[in-house]
Amino acid sequence: MVFDEAALKALQEINWTGNIRELRNVVERLAILCDNTITAADVELYAKR
Repeated sequence: MVFDEAALKALQEINWTGNIRELRNVVERLAILCDNTITAADVELYAKR
């Protein structure tokens, strides 16, 4: 599993409200549902509300 630069930036821009478990759950969801390379579009689809 590889995160492209845009995906990392998108994850950093999300307000996680200090809850590391929320971030961990999103990363696990991305790992399960996405192809080998995780893109900003994947983060937008699975992480943002």
